[in-house]
Amino acid sequence: MQNPQYSYYRWVIQSILFLIQIGLGLNFMAPSPLFLSIMENYDINKGIVGLLISSVTFVMALFLLPGGFLISKISSKNAMILSGSLMSSGLLLPFVDSFIIIILLRILFGIGAAISIPTTSAITMEWFKPKELSIMNGINESGRALGVSLGVLLAIPIANGVGWNTTLFFYSMIPAFATLCWTIGGRTSKNKVNKTHFSMRENLPFIFNRNVLLLALGTIGPLTLFVGYSAWLPTYYNEFKDMTLAEAGSIVSIIPLINAISNPISGVILSKFYSRKLLLISSGTVLPLFAFGSVFGASEILLIISVAGIGMFMSIFIVSIITIPMELPYVDASKVGIVTAAILTTGNFASVVSPIFIGTFTDYTGSYIPALIIIALMPLTLVIPGCFLKISKSQ
Repeated sequence: MQNPQYSYYRWVIQSILFLIQIGLGLNFMAPSPLFLSIMENYDINKGIVGLLISSVTFVMALFLLPGGFLISKISSKNAMILSGSLMSSGLLLPFVDSFIIIILLRILFGIGAAISIPTTSAITMEWFKPKELSIMNGINESGRALGVSLGVLLAIPIANGVGWNTTLFFYSMIPAFATLCWTIGGRTSKNKVNKTHFSMRENLPFIFNRNVLLLALGTIGPLTLFVGYSAWLPTYYNEFKDMTLAEAGSIVSIIPLINAISNPISGVILSKFYSRKLLLISSGTVLPLFAFGSVFGASEILLIISVAGIGMFMSIFIVSIITIPMELPYVDASKVGIVTAAILTTGNFASVVSPIFIGTFTDYTGSYIPALIIIALMPLTLVIPGCFLKISKSQ
């Protein structure tokens, strides 16, 4: 007989969550292929148009932790409704003609995305069995990565037909529809949620727990690599590998595509008996090797293999880093959003700096190589939690 605590309705919940993740990913990097059209439309330079991405990453880092606290204040269902509504702010794009307003809409999207990430963790932990958590995390992360990949790949073809602002409007319809579905069908699993409202003071021990701080430190390197390389490898390939921007962008888009494919597999791996600490160490040591390959690869095949490797091991990293907090003995569904947000905040702030560092250091040295080498080595931060986490022997 089905345990009422884990009803079959959880699969309805998961279906809606997956659609929300696709909507988040779809809109996250979508403006980047459209930069030239937007620059021409508003007569702005590259630094200004880059705010369409950097503003999102900054507010996501800023609001992750408040988003985690919000769950305990208004419930996970209401937090997701708020999140999805904010992520749908691009629906207003066809009706505005000010770049400043567009930036404000992107900031609203970033706030919604920041709330969505810890809320997704909380809802997943509310509804699913412990042995299912890593698999569901993998599926959710796959949805985000798939959205990023599709958003980048489809932006130009759609924009060629309807224009850049209508393209982004269409993209915003996905989180809007998902939010409508969640408003109608989303529920809070009452069996798993502690309804006590927590204050900041009461949650500080969870935020500054030794394991949480170690995991937060570990996220710095991989997220720095992912964002920095995603931003600059296309330009690097265009200038030094004799590729067109379209060819370079296609190769780099393999990272989120492979990530999307690998995430469910990573979830299955974590659901078995493999050591979490070993997975963190392996990701931290192998990612730099593939990063070097993506920079120094002498042929297009080697570059493709290298960026695919980055996508694969980024998958192992992100599914591990989302799942481990759910397995800590002092973390339940009411706390997991806060703990997850605390872990990801540090890495997200670092990822904001990464593209700026690569661009600035390249201007200073006159070469991409020193900056790309430094960023390539950053995932070694994962070795630290891999060595020093205090979790059960099975992990």
